[in-house]
Amino acid sequence: MQYFEPSEFREWYTQMSPRLLTLLDVLRFTIGKSIIISPDKDALGRHLGPTEMSCHNVDVHGEVLAVDFFCPWINGEDQVRHIFNTMRGLGFTGIGVYADTHYGGKPCPMFHGDVRPTEKMGSPATWGRVNGKYVSINEAIGSCTFS
Repeated sequence: MQYFEPSEFREWYTQMSPRLLTLLDVLRFTIGKSIIISPDKDALGRHLGPTEMSCHNVDVHGEVLAVDFFCPWINGEDQVRHIFNTMRGLGFTGIGVYADTHYGGKPCPMFHGDVRPTEKMGSPATWGRVNGKYVSINEAIGSCTFS
C-alpha cells in the first residue's frame, strides 16, 4: 500500500480483504487528502458469529470486507458528496455516510466502505445515519454538520 501502514489496520491487517485495501489506497490517491481509519474498536473486523452478515464480520466472510473512516479536513456537503461519488466510481459495493459522528471532538461525518460480494461495482448498497436513525444516503449527506 502506498498511503497506509499495516499498523493503521491494527490487529486486523492480516485479515483485511486485499481488494478492500487496494480500493482504500486508490481512494486516498484519487481524493488527494488524508483518510483516517476510525479509532473505534468496531471500525474494522468483528467476531459476530455465523449468522450476522455484516461485512465487518470475519466469522462469516473469512476476511474483513469493510472499513469505517474519517476525512477530518471535510468542511462541506459538496466534499462529502464528492467522496461518496468517488467511492462509487472506484467500485466500493457498500457505502454508508454517518452524519452523527465526531472526530477529534468535533462533528465530522464518518464513511463506511466495503466490498460485499452481493452488489455490483457502480451500483453499491447505500445508506446513511442521522441522530442514530438509518436513512437514505442523500438525507445523511444533507444532514452533515461541520465544525
